[in-house]
Order: sequence, then structure tokens, then C-alpha cells
Amino acid sequence: MQMKFPLLAVFLGLLTAFPAHAQTTGPDAQENSLNAWKRQVSIRLVSERIYPRNSPAEGGAAKVLLVLDRTGKLISSALVESTGSSELDAAALAMVEAAAPFPEPPAEIDESSLHLTAPIVFRAKTMLPMSGSLPPTESAADQAKVGTKMRSICRGC
Repeated sequence: MQMKFPLLAVFLGLLTAFPAHAQTTGPDAQENSLNAWKRQVSIRLVSERIYPRNSPAEGGAAKVLLVLDRTGKLISSALVESTGSSELDAAALAMVEAAAPFPEPPAEIDESSLHLTAPIVFRAKTMLPMSGSLPPTESAADQAKVGTKMRSICRGC
């Protein structure tokens, strides 16, 4: 008899979970899933950001057009707005290539290819408080190796 109560509690807990799940199918839920997907794409991009060694210290902001297929595969990318620095512009486009493939878009999106414009911001390099020099930077190759190793360990976390 003691075994039935924990099972009953689990069963009742599952029943109370279903109505909450059923309420997430409206237009707000579709907008939320689209926003969640855009956040995932943004996080994926930021995870591949590398500040080029020979770029200007003041940083910059670029806008890159991404064209993705239904599976999140990068079809093409193009610079829409320049940072004013060829090094940062090249880094922004390289960042997009390195971040591919992207998460699969939500099922609510009907298009066969998706066009997103992503802002990519390179913050100004700052000086360390007491050193009087710029912080040490790793080479792009070293950062790429670390990124590859993290992706092999983490697998999408």
C-alpha cells in the first residue's frame, strides 16, 4: 500500500503538467520560440568572436546578412554595414563562417531560406589598470583551437 502513494503523487504531478504545456501553442508561444531561436543564433555567433590582433583599438560595429536553410546551414553571408576597418569586417565575416551550422529554425517559420541581419560588435580594446599596455591577445589560430576543443567537449551546451 505504501508503494501506491508515491506512484499516485507522480501520476498527479504529470497530470498537472499537461495543461501548462498545452497553453504554449498560441501566437505568443510562436513569437517566443522565434525569439529563443534568434538568441541561440546570436549566442552561437558570439561564441566565435575573435578580436583581430592588428585591428583598431576603438573597435566597431558591423552588420552581416546571414542566409540559412531550414536545417540551419549557412548558405551565404554578406557585409551589410562596415565597421570602418577592413580587419574587423573580415573578422565579422570569418566569425559567421566559424559559427556555422546554426541551430535549426522553429517549425513555425515557413520559408525555405531565412534571411537574418546580425549586428556584430567589437568592443574597444581597454588598457589594464596598472600596466599601461594592452592586454595580451591570443592568436586567431590559438583561439580557434580552443573553440574547437570546447565544442568537442560541450556538444551544444
